[in-house]
Amino acid sequence: MKIRKIDIENFRLLKKFSIDLEDELSLVIGKNNTGKTSLLTVLDKFINQSDRNRFSFDDFNLDYRESFKDLVEGANFEEESYVPQGIKLKIFIEYDENDDLSNISQVMMDLDPENNTIVLGFEYIVTLTEMTRLRKDAQDFLKKASGSEDTEDAKDLVYFLNKNYDEYNIYSNRWRCRFVM
Repeated sequence: MKIRKIDIENFRLLKKFSIDLEDELSLVIGKNNTGKTSLLTVLDKFINQSDRNRFSFDDFNLDYRESFKDLVEGANFEEESYVPQGIKLKIFIEYDENDDLSNISQVMMDLDPENNTIVLGFEYIVTLTEMTRLRKDAQDFLKKASGSEDTEDAKDLVYFLNKNYDEYNIYSNRWRCRFVM
């Protein structure tokens, strides 16, 4: 089995990132602050789940953070058009008849020998239910914060999201797998 491709969405510098991996060796080379470490970090956060590896609001891509803040603050929020978004990871694994399939047999849904790729999908998203709850809690927080006369206690939406974001996310630690022809 070989990992053939990795797709990442909305993680730090990796807004929509895809890398195809080679048979023998794949190198990730680039200037500082271009996402090399982010590639390894997102894999670690999804695969090695622990309290140390929790996602934070700062882990989101800057563009996503701004659109997310707009969703939370926006008066034009429409439930029927809401699409859950967040950090997403897809790992494309290719196998052949010589591989020991015992590790992936539970996710293999098609025994057609022409289908030799599975996709493990991981998501860290905010569902509609959680977005509705988050919007209400954020509005309550901002009302209370705006009433504070102490400028030291003045807090904004970014402060609230950094502190509480994890309470509203759904972390999909089960994999969604599909075959790609």
